[in-house]
Amino acid sequence: MSTRTSRAINGTLASFIQFSVRIILQAALSPLVLKVAGQETLGAYSILMQVIGYMALLDLGFGVALSRYLAQANGYDDNGKQFRDVFETGRTYFLFYNFLFALLVLILSYFVGRVFSFSHGVEIQAQYGLWVLACWGIVRVPFVVYGGALTAKQNLAANNVICTVGNMLRIVFSLGAVIAGMGLLGLMLSNVVSEATMCILQRWYYHKLYPNESYRWGIPSWQLFSQMVRFGLGFFFVIVGGRLSLQSDNLVVGLLYGSEKTSIYYTTQMPAFLLIALVWMIVDNAGPALHELYARKNVARLHNSYIRLLKYNLLCGFALAIGLLVFNRHLVTLWVGAVQYAGDLMTISLSVFAVATIVNHVNGYFIGVYGAVRYLSIVSVVGGIANLILSLILGRIIGLEGVMVASAVIEVMVVVMFWVYCLRLLDMSFNDVLRRSVVPAIAANCFAIPVVVYVLKGNIVVTLSSFILWSFIFMAIWAIGTITAGLDREELAQIRGYLGRIVIAGR
Repeated sequence: MSTRTSRAINGTLASFIQFSVRIILQAALSPLVLKVAGQETLGAYSILMQVIGYMALLDLGFGVALSRYLAQANGYDDNGKQFRDVFETGRTYFLFYNFLFALLVLILSYFVGRVFSFSHGVEIQAQYGLWVLACWGIVRVPFVVYGGALTAKQNLAANNVICTVGNMLRIVFSLGAVIAGMGLLGLMLSNVVSEATMCILQRWYYHKLYPNESYRWGIPSWQLFSQMVRFGLGFFFVIVGGRLSLQSDNLVVGLLYGSEKTSIYYTTQMPAFLLIALVWMIVDNAGPALHELYARKNVARLHNSYIRLLKYNLLCGFALAIGLLVFNRHLVTLWVGAVQYAGDLMTISLSVFAVATIVNHVNGYFIGVYGAVRYLSIVSVVGGIANLILSLILGRIIGLEGVMVASAVIEVMVVVMFWVYCLRLLDMSFNDVLRRSVVPAIAANCFAIPVVVYVLKGNIVVTLSSFILWSFIFMAIWAIGTITAGLDREELAQIRGYLGRIVIAGR
């Protein structure tokens, strides 16, 4: 197994651990927020997080450009000169970006209550939280690039462990703050504490690994800066489209129905979105290696990576979609109560959306690796605008569930456009991809059909113990299907070899 593959696997496993911890702690947080602070606080928090996400667009895509150029520079044999130039360019750019971000957050704080019709108490807490966030936006300037640098140098597992620590601290701090009666302010403070912890640890660990490396402020090469800005601006519209498609639904629900209804939408979609982000990490952790392979023009390895990454994502994506259809209503009911479940139509839409967005993430990533930013931008922006308009229309006609229906419909349309273009870039046939990636993933998930039929017929009593039991049965059958029908002999041999090294290392 190559070093790149081993690092990607280590990073992915660390990501899974990170998200598993996050899911467990998040499961404890939401019911507590609902019980102690109420629906409005939870809904207001979800709305503000999406607004702040939009403000992050102020970097004009430069963060994506920085990640790409750092990863490619790591493959150059120039004693680290290109990497150092990219690093210094990035940190200088973000010096100015963070001051602009802080200014706009302060402006938002004076209008937030009126825009979203918050009650007076929630409005005051939102303002205080935004002030703290603005201050942190300035303080974090010396730390922001180190996480991306660790990832670019393929220290994926270590970086994900640091993120795990930060996420644990965020949830634990949130729990304590809510219990202490800090409400929305406490939830927002927890994000600042978490991000500050991660940034400090990333900087410390980077200098521990590379003690002889030092970086200055400034723009070492204006030509390089111009290239990064152009790439970032091209990718900016991809990010805008992604925000419109993936991170506008709570805003739409909030504008149409208020923060209390938003909390219902939020809790119904949260399990799906957490697990979608978990699956995305399979590609994200392979990203630095893919950029390096592209820089080295190793087309054969890129083709093989695409086949395998698509199959692994579909293995998980189909299982996630089936699991949502079977368990989402029971999960939300047991977790936060039946009143917080938005309906079966939303769950069906979530299942379709899950598979579509997972496929789009794989294809979109490879399109980005090949530098086809213009196509990504056009499709992402058009799809995002269409999603926003359709969400507003179906949200008014159908209700909360209509917002998710709109997202599913648009995401499926984007699948076709991304997939056709990606295969054209890679010069691969769809029949080959279907045979080597799609069919094995479908075959593996067919093993779970008996469980699906049995559970959907209502033959289980919905208690916590029965839910855990049937979830375990479902995952065990999926694992059997994956081993017997989803993975080939070479992949199974690699897994056995990797597990064998873990056992030896643990002795």
